[in-house]
Amino acid sequence: MKFDADGNLPAIKEAQGAMKILAVAIASVVFVGPPQSRPQQSGQQQSSTRANWPCGARIDPAYFFGAEGTGGQLLLLTPAEIVASTDLSIAFDKHPETIFRLGGTINPGVHAFRVPIDASVESAMFSISVQCLQSAEIVRPSGGPPTGDGVTDLSNFVASRMVIVTRPEPGVWTVRVSGSGLAGVIVKARSEIGIESVEFASVGGKTFANLPVGGVENVVRIHVGGRATRIEASLVDAIAKPIGTLPLDAADANGTYLSRFTPGAAGFRVTITGQTENGTAFQRMYGPLFTAR
Repeated sequence: MKFDADGNLPAIKEAQGAMKILAVAIASVVFVGPPQSRPQQSGQQQSSTRANWPCGARIDPAYFFGAEGTGGQLLLLTPAEIVASTDLSIAFDKHPETIFRLGGTINPGVHAFRVPIDASVESAMFSISVQCLQSAEIVRPSGGPPTGDGVTDLSNFVASRMVIVTRPEPGVWTVRVSGSGLAGVIVKARSEIGIESVEFASVGGKTFANLPVGGVENVVRIHVGGRATRIEASLVDAIAKPIGTLPLDAADANGTYLSRFTPGAAGFRVTITGQTENGTAFQRMYGPLFTAR
């Protein structure tokens, strides 16, 4: 696995332009119901509306913003699918490290996202939710879909698909999505390497908080867990497009790094790249989409 000529790992660069950003995010699950804009006029109209779930549904943006702002799970479910979604939630919680995440509205067509999976990943979870989902594919670095005893494919949902791969093949995986509307693509992992916390304080302040202070320079404190070297940090927006780098001070003995930046009005995520102890490249994101207060 290698960095490209611009110094990016593939997942960040390939996502640019694939999605249109929806908004700055601020709980975990989006439940899709019928549009509520006006009363239904007849039983025929009600049946038509239900038949179009979730593609024809009106979704309250607050649910989407809540999932993005907390790093929670984004699921687009019909009411009949809620009970069966337990396996999706359990798998999400069992994969605490985020490798790749984006959320917004997807334009009609096929979109491909390249996600680097390193050898420290014990299990990888690929989660795709698209309001008007047509197809969703996961492709291994060697080509073809993941199959075998170590693969769990949860695809019996109208607008969501999740694939869990135990001991995934290291390399660049591809998530290929076709559809339109509200969408989220999340890749998480069980791995010893991850971003354990991100905190902010205005320069000169003594108290760190979970959200940055708007309009002033902030100190950002990033705690990285696991055995990793050559850590570099940057900011990306909601669709994983790079915003800028975060020059890091040398880490302390606990894997804590400091940097400074002035946040803008748009939401952002913190991402890191580096090398595992065997010298291979890795990428991690911190799940929540931060917005300055």
